[in-house]
Amino acid sequence: MRTAIQGGWVIAWQNNEHCLLDGGVVVYNGNVIEFVGFPDDPDCPKSDRTINASGKLVSPGFVNLHCIANFDLQILNIDHPRAAGYNRPAWVIEPDAKTIMSDDDFRISADFSVAGLLKCGNTSFGAVTTGMTKFWDDADAEPYALADASERFGARAWLSHLYQEACDYTDDNGTPQRIWDRSRAQIGLDKALKFIQYAKESGSDRLNGFLFPYQTGRCSDELLQETMHQSRALGNVHVRSHFSQRLEEFRQHKEKTDNSMVEWLQEIGFLGEQVSLVHAKYIAGHSATGDEPRNDLQILADTNTTVCHTPIVYARSGDFLESFSRYARAGVNMALGCDTFPPDLLEEIRTGSLINKIVERDRMAGLIKEFFYAATVGGANALGRKDLGRLAPGCKADISIFDISAFDAGPIDDPMRTLIHFANGQHCDTVIVDGHTVVEAGSVKGVDEEQLRQDAQRVWTKYKAGIVSWDYAKRPSDEIWPPLLPIKKSTSTS
Repeated sequence: MRTAIQGGWVIAWQNNEHCLLDGGVVVYNGNVIEFVGFPDDPDCPKSDRTINASGKLVSPGFVNLHCIANFDLQILNIDHPRAAGYNRPAWVIEPDAKTIMSDDDFRISADFSVAGLLKCGNTSFGAVTTGMTKFWDDADAEPYALADASERFGARAWLSHLYQEACDYTDDNGTPQRIWDRSRAQIGLDKALKFIQYAKESGSDRLNGFLFPYQTGRCSDELLQETMHQSRALGNVHVRSHFSQRLEEFRQHKEKTDNSMVEWLQEIGFLGEQVSLVHAKYIAGHSATGDEPRNDLQILADTNTTVCHTPIVYARSGDFLESFSRYARAGVNMALGCDTFPPDLLEEIRTGSLINKIVERDRMAGLIKEFFYAATVGGANALGRKDLGRLAPGCKADISIFDISAFDAGPIDDPMRTLIHFANGQHCDTVIVDGHTVVEAGSVKGVDEEQLRQDAQRVWTKYKAGIVSWDYAKRPSDEIWPPLLPIKKSTSTS
């Protein structure tokens, strides 16, 4: 069936850039876009049905390259020290250590996460699940629960079974400890390869696996090199890792070598067009390092390595990238992700742009078009998909439609200004993935959202209680994470 979306504004991909068509139309047939232009164009094909986009902005579906796809424990540390809650007991290193969540809990977490991603206009996402409760790798059920939710709800997903060599815990005195075990990492890598095979055999074009050595600083050179070997053997399957995300990570590296962290990855062969480095903040020349500028950005650009920026999670801790625009100007492929809740890429674009302007002290830095490119084309390029992140003939019919005529979005002057600076994910009205409408009138089709919300609240309460039970000092929840304002309850017995 041929469908036309018309009556509003269209963010088209023409001449290798996004542009805005006032009164434009997008026509797709099945899962492929056939035409993007104006309805009066003689080349515009006739449609079997029409979606009225009056007062709406028709956008390429967002590619959320690195997004939290389970209940986000990081939110507990907002306005609290990062160490709060990171007090895992020594028994987590034991082979028979149990997870806090059951298989059914993982299913509810996955359903809640995927539904939330779609509701905010994310048609493609690359999942990450919290490392706070992980040992050496994921719980077996977790990536499969996400795969099931993605298939049922119609999302386009890149999923993995994470693995790493180092496991952190806290001893009885509250002192952080770390233990390394290459054999445990290999078990996780083997499970990751098994999941990639599962995704390939699923028969779904929307389900993809990738390799995820969780953090470069928790992996040996040999494990990272083995990851790249397996990626090449699988046809350059996507590889992602947290990299240089904290200053102590940079300092620990400098204690071992004079090379920059980027030079280290180049030396061991852990860079390339299939590699996405999440964060990559503390590179040579960062103001907090005291290190002289080197060729780090040039190395990343020359190797076509992607850097995935997640502005909000770092803004919440008073940190930032120096800067998104500087990386982009150097030719680095930049992508965006929501490394915390909510999964709203519009909020990430807005926050990232504003922080970029502050960091560079330049109102002409951190332009919206740069960040929007990263949220669409940049993420798609990182995944090797030239048919995503763009509204153009031949691309996949992955489309998000935002209602920018709502009262709280204000009068419309420039539709992109309205979308990024005055709207948010809650203004997403319709989402189409692979030619199928999966969100309609702001709701995920086929999902009882109120029941899912109640289930999510129940599992969240259990999850948080489990973390509290791990605390080495046996402190209550309100002592580990005091409420942001004092909470008072009635003492009346009547």
